[in-house]
Amino acid sequence: MRNFARWTAVLLMAALVGCGGGGGSTSTNTNPVVAGVNVIVSPGTASVRLGDTQQFTATVTGAASTAVTWAVNGVTGGNATTGTINASGLYTAPATMPAAGISVTATSVQDTTKSGGAAVTLQNPIPVITAIVPATVEVGPFNNITIVGSKFVNGATVAVNGTNIATTFVSSTQLRASGNAAAVGTLSVTVTNPNPGSATSGSVNLPVTLISARAAARFLEQATFGPTPALVAHVAQVGMQAYLNEQFAAPASTLTDPASATDFTNLQQQWFNNAMNGNDQVRQRMAFALEQIWVISGITITNAQGYAQFLRQMQANALGNYSTIMRDVTLNPAMGRYLDMVNNDKPNPAAGTHANENYARELLQLFTTGTFQLNRDGTVKTDAQGAPLNTYDQATVQEFARVFTGWTYPPRSGATAQAHNPENYSGPMVAWEPLHDVGTKTLLDGFIVPPNQTAAQDLDAAMANIFNYSSTAPFVCKNLIQHFTSSNPSPAYVQRVVAAFENNGSGVRGDMKAVITAILLDPEARRGDNTPAASDGHLREPVLFVTGLLRAINATSDGSNLATQAQNMGQRLFFSGSVFNYFPPTWIIPGTALLGPEFNIQTTTNAVTRINFVNTIAFGTLAGTTIDVSRYASLAGTPQLMLDALDADMMHNQMSSEMRQQVLAAVQAVGASNTTQRARTAIYVIGSSSQFQVSH
Repeated sequence: MRNFARWTAVLLMAALVGCGGGGGSTSTNTNPVVAGVNVIVSPGTASVRLGDTQQFTATVTGAASTAVTWAVNGVTGGNATTGTINASGLYTAPATMPAAGISVTATSVQDTTKSGGAAVTLQNPIPVITAIVPATVEVGPFNNITIVGSKFVNGATVAVNGTNIATTFVSSTQLRASGNAAAVGTLSVTVTNPNPGSATSGSVNLPVTLISARAAARFLEQATFGPTPALVAHVAQVGMQAYLNEQFAAPASTLTDPASATDFTNLQQQWFNNAMNGNDQVRQRMAFALEQIWVISGITITNAQGYAQFLRQMQANALGNYSTIMRDVTLNPAMGRYLDMVNNDKPNPAAGTHANENYARELLQLFTTGTFQLNRDGTVKTDAQGAPLNTYDQATVQEFARVFTGWTYPPRSGATAQAHNPENYSGPMVAWEPLHDVGTKTLLDGFIVPPNQTAAQDLDAAMANIFNYSSTAPFVCKNLIQHFTSSNPSPAYVQRVVAAFENNGSGVRGDMKAVITAILLDPEARRGDNTPAASDGHLREPVLFVTGLLRAINATSDGSNLATQAQNMGQRLFFSGSVFNYFPPTWIIPGTALLGPEFNIQTTTNAVTRINFVNTIAFGTLAGTTIDVSRYASLAGTPQLMLDALDADMMHNQMSSEMRQQVLAAVQAVGASNTTQRARTAIYVIGSSSQFQVSH
């Protein structure tokens, strides 16, 4: 009876093993039990996903040695096709599904005729999504987005919000998919591998935007100190006009007086910190442009605290009205000191003195009307013989100089006002009426300033005369266009912006919000969102080159040491060489008919310095600034995808095919395993290229 029971148990065990599970690639599990040595493998059956592992154990009875030799489908240790197993019984499934079934056996080392086995059912792996390129899609159909990840198998499908879309299998790390985004919002993207063992990845959000990321990035390149990945995503989501409305409501960044009146380094650091990190990007960019029209310089204004007061005033008025800018800058003591309006006394015929003409001349020539009369489209008016018509003559300058008499520094705290107050930058200049010329003055277009007015009344009359003069709007608007979008705007573009200057839609002249909106949203400014015209854009001046590169690659910076970098490239922030700015707006690129103001300071040495700066950022260190290339390094295994990401972030997807091939060659020269170095190499080659340095 005992023998019968024992053999009944043996037969029952054999029957159960023979009923081992099916599906996928399997083999029959047998663990024969015979007299003497016996080997049993546990578990007797297992389901393993491709690429995963399963631990098996072997129990050997009836032998002095319990050692076994492991094999897969009869091959000791297995192989890449059917999977491998180590000496401890750890089975690693193959990367792809084999044609044959899989059996794992353990053979007794003591008695090689005795073995036990287990049946393995292979299943497809659980897919993983690590990135989607591009990172956003706009409303409507989208084609060939790339799903980047791992453990994709042939037959995998991409689903959006639970609905499968057209999918093309590229490799175990890439899928391509096409679909349609019905509205702005967020799509939930998943990947499902097919049977056997069908499994779905975790979901990854894909934002659906109002405009393309490409258009948003190019717009931000013009409107700010450089696009960042987060800001591109936001503008793409809300649109350009909505972003401008947000910017118009944003409070101004803080800019404080340096502790020392001579500490321009601190002031430069604060300024660059705001440019890099401030939320009021449009205000700051407009202020920077205006500061290059209404120029003062630290060469003359050696008081950094006084310079800070000028910057704060320009920042406060940047999105206000141009008439306010004109009056406030005219009375700013830093401007008064720079162009000699402060302590400018009325003429004294007995002493043979005249009113100082410096501010009057530059106010007309550089800040408001320009030298020649202009049509509304910015073209020069000419006489019957084709000669340009002057805006003013020497007599006009002298008349304006008489207007600007009698102004002095504000009195210092607790001091009594006097004719010539000592240097003080704490507020606007004040009038000392006995030194103001109260005679009649004749200004632009024969406008008469009546006699016996106060200094403030004469000033207001002169400002109104200039503000409403026909050449002021086209001169100012063309200059601003050059700073924001294009060195060579068409006359039609200029005229459309002038129309916004003349009337903001509510009958207000000089509204800077209307002007910057017209500049940035004009069809000519936006036509390059798809295909730029050859003459569009402008060379990035050093300051914008520095901030644009760093913001594009999402660097973090406190602003320190950035002024030195720009200075090395020919633009020392706050230290313009003359009232004509770092570079004149009328400078023509040699050998062409194109205006290219920024090229005026682009020497051979400065060109090399730009490349050295990019090299420092990509491969070296710069105190106060750090970069994180991990996002790009994660894509470096597939260089084309990494270039797609960098093209989007650094060049709003307008890298030429020739340039792409050159960057790709440089990247592929770096070992595939060194993904960080590949990312840094790509950043270096792109950032130092002419296509990046010329903003289109």
